[in-house]
Amino acid sequence: MLLPMLGFLFLILDISWAVYSRSTLQYAVAQGVRYAVTSQTTGTMGLRASIQTVVQDNAFGRLRTTAGAATGVNGWNGIYVDYYLVNSDGSLTSEDGATGTSWTTAAAELPLVEVSVQGLSSKTFMPTIKLPGLGPALSPIVMGAVAWDRMEAPPLAGTPAQ
Repeated sequence: MLLPMLGFLFLILDISWAVYSRSTLQYAVAQGVRYAVTSQTTGTMGLRASIQTVVQDNAFGRLRTTAGAATGVNGWNGIYVDYYLVNSDGSLTSEDGATGTSWTTAAAELPLVEVSVQGLSSKTFMPTIKLPGLGPALSPIVMGAVAWDRMEAPPLAGTPAQ
């Protein structure tokens, strides 16, 4: 009776932890997008680094922490910030912030911002129980979250690169 009961308990813990982690990531990227649409920056950081820092602060410790401020590198700690312009036909054009291109858009074509967390890996509780026939370890749970919104005002020229 003990072995099936423990297996069921670990299954419930694994599912609960995965749901909590996914909800936390979705909350963090939603807060990042809410901050991004205002085109504000934190201190001397650029727009991208400011957004990444907001996502990191709202992840409740689920994302890796790095000492110091976020750099302008897209993908810092698995946090990505991408910008897109809406074309007249409704298609999207990626605006690569790394090139330092200026944001020359009409008022009707404000850029879209996408904030995402990708590749967060979390080990399950089950591999702590070694069962014959299951191999050396069960694969970890890999998850991510994405949020989009339209910016209130275009960022200043070159700010996405920072």
